[in-house]
Amino acid sequence: MYRDQPTISRYATTTVRYSLYCLLIFTPLARASVQPWAVTTIYMVTLIALPIIFLLILCILSTIFSMHRSISLWSIILLLNYLTIFYLVIHTVRTRSQLRNLIFIIIGVATFISIFGLFKWFGINPFPWWDYTDIVSQNPDRLSSTFGNPDHLAGYMEMSLPLILGLFLLGVRPGIFALLVYISCLLLSALILSLSRGGWFGTFIGLLFMASCLLADRYFKRKRMILTIIGGSLAVALIVFSTTPVVERIQTLTERDPATNLQGRLTAWAGMLDVIKEHPVIGTGPGTFATVFTQYQPPGVSCRYFQGHNDYLHFVSEAGLPLIAIIVWMIIALYRKGFRKLKNPSRLVRGITIGAMSGITAILVHGLGDFNLHIPSNALLFTVLAALVAAPLPKNTQQ
Repeated sequence: MYRDQPTISRYATTTVRYSLYCLLIFTPLARASVQPWAVTTIYMVTLIALPIIFLLILCILSTIFSMHRSISLWSIILLLNYLTIFYLVIHTVRTRSQLRNLIFIIIGVATFISIFGLFKWFGINPFPWWDYTDIVSQNPDRLSSTFGNPDHLAGYMEMSLPLILGLFLLGVRPGIFALLVYISCLLLSALILSLSRGGWFGTFIGLLFMASCLLADRYFKRKRMILTIIGGSLAVALIVFSTTPVVERIQTLTERDPATNLQGRLTAWAGMLDVIKEHPVIGTGPGTFATVFTQYQPPGVSCRYFQGHNDYLHFVSEAGLPLIAIIVWMIIALYRKGFRKLKNPSRLVRGITIGAMSGITAILVHGLGDFNLHIPSNALLFTVLAALVAAPLPKNTQQ
């Protein structure tokens, strides 16, 4: 164990050194790096590219030795699309107005989904293409809106809601403030009515993270407001959790469908650990879980698992144990960048950063018992939030 530590340190040092060499070669050749795209490239290499490069290398190796290479190839293409979107956000959203426009689009989409979900929950649906009869019959009391699965709707809401809270808590015009409060209530209602246990818990941790950051923020003066909101939220939560549908939903941790109760998921997770034990280095190949897991499904599981109901075990079973170090590296790098941006005096920068970080925190916690990061819409929003945290400060940053 102790002999490996100098080796790991040496590899890390070598990687950093070669990255520096690449920058020394690249910067003068790229027109002296005076163009925005060149500056963005420098930024990506120095702050965020290294773990992503290692992620790509690991996934490519896993694809080469995949148990189902064609499936893995499509998964690699999807990953490349997410990475492209990540860098496009960093490269194209460079001004305060562009930043606002992007945030307002996210808020607008989440608002529509919430309003439509409430109409649909009350039995009003003018759009037949969003009428999932088979799913509604399985979850008659749960709000799903345009999503097929209420848990994934909750994942989208728990990433969108902190963005709104971050904006109005850190200061907007009075008219917009009232509108954002109203929209927050809509999103919170949709989240609650989804009856997603993971969504509730993830949102709670995400908002707790936000409250802690705001209380520690030297620029934020309305700390009493945060304490009032926390107290009010706890009161509302107690009322909501005392309602019959919510109590019944909590009881499904130990009852009903074996695919959704806690015992069924624990059994499935044990099977994923067996997959990891047999394929520890490069996994079974990206995207192969649904096919491979049938060979490792433990006795007592009466249904087929197409997803692992745990994003971390799912990813590691497909890409191998080295992925754990890469994930930890990426999370640490992202949060370090975010905490540095929270020290900026600009309310817009701090509001968006704390909102994005809180949404990321919520979905990472939710991923312990669900698979939101395997749902393209949620994975895409997660990618955009990560890019907002990792991006450089917008031009003309002011109060």
